[in-house]
Amino acid sequence: METELARRFWENKAKEEAVENQSLRLQHGRGICSVFILDTSESLSGEGLRQMKEALFCILNEYKAMDMDDNVAVIGFGEETKFLHYYSNSYDSIIKCLENIECKGPSPLEAGILLSLSCIKLGGGHTVISPPLILRARVVVISDGHPTDMINPKETMATTTQSETFHRIHSLVKRQGKWNPFTFIPVGKDPNYQLLGALAAAAKGGRIIGWEEARLYARLSVNFTVAGDILSHFENKKITEDIVRWRYSNYGEGTEEDINQVFEILNEKEVYGDIDEDKDDENFKERYSTMPCVGTRVRRGRDWRYENQDSKGVGTVIGHTDRVGWILVEGDNGKRFDYRYGSNGIWAKYDLVICDEPRQIPQNETMIATGCLVRRGLDWQWGDQNGDDESIGTVYRVKRRGEVYVRWPNGIKSNYRFGHANKYDLFLWLCI
Repeated sequence: METELARRFWENKAKEEAVENQSLRLQHGRGICSVFILDTSESLSGEGLRQMKEALFCILNEYKAMDMDDNVAVIGFGEETKFLHYYSNSYDSIIKCLENIECKGPSPLEAGILLSLSCIKLGGGHTVISPPLILRARVVVISDGHPTDMINPKETMATTTQSETFHRIHSLVKRQGKWNPFTFIPVGKDPNYQLLGALAAAAKGGRIIGWEEARLYARLSVNFTVAGDILSHFENKKITEDIVRWRYSNYGEGTEEDINQVFEILNEKEVYGDIDEDKDDENFKERYSTMPCVGTRVRRGRDWRYENQDSKGVGTVIGHTDRVGWILVEGDNGKRFDYRYGSNGIWAKYDLVICDEPRQIPQNETMIATGCLVRRGLDWQWGDQNGDDESIGTVYRVKRRGEVYVRWPNGIKSNYRFGHANKYDLFLWLCI
């Protein structure tokens, strides 16, 4: 139970940090996003810290030498698990923030990876297209591979691939590694290569790089460009070493390591393919009849414990999580968080209370948002799906392509056009 609460805490913390990363977009570059998760635990003090700094400095200096515009964020996990630097292409600023790192405390790698979701999954970073390659945000873990439990802070060198802590981390890497490649850089006096290797193997495109060869990671950016160029010009053709060297000459002189890295990318090209844009549909499901339905408007309730996370405003239920007793809410401030509502068999908590406060949009604006009330519009062609002409539904999901999802009083939920192909199946009700 304590582990579950800790996981929820770090997932919610990641959502908060994603908002912070988004607010700093002016300092973001346009290149590939990489979040570095640094082991700042006591076991890395001394030689381990020296190797970790040298590896990361080498990568950042290579970016500078190549005049790259890649984004780098840094998270530390040790006595504290926190952002050391948000996404930025100011490599000197990132180097400066690393100068005073101290290694203390346990090694909660799981918390570090959960916090990194703010950079790779929750909108804190971005995806780069290098046709035909789709380069999503990447994760780089620099550690000795001796993680400790998030709850029990006792440092132990006995962490193995049979431990419960490892299995949770392995599951997390495997799940997120379907979309975001993980790289592991072992450091320290006695790194656990077996554990780090098992984690690298769990992710698509996962790899281990020695700390002395860390600059190879920085070379990925240009090598992705070369690989994309080759795939565009030699689709469905056998690609030889001569072809790779010939195409590479357009981008400068490639070393043997560069040529080998391009071949690795070509052999793993499915890792950098497209993703179903509806992969997060699971978040918008109604799972429990005892929970408020999607579209329900809510405010903080009697058991609220999240400070000003809601900006003291109203939110909309957008789904039931797969954990009994929790619902997913999107606030009118744009933030999404899980909250307790009802009983899970162990406790009964109500972070929220249902309210009758529909979201209102000024009449001179054509935007639509989660929580708005709608009725059938001029381009409606869906019969009595909404019940009747007078039915009023609630928007519980908005997509960027001019598509919204609505729940009607009769319980029917569906998607409708609101600007897509210049069609409007709905119009806003109760504009101010």
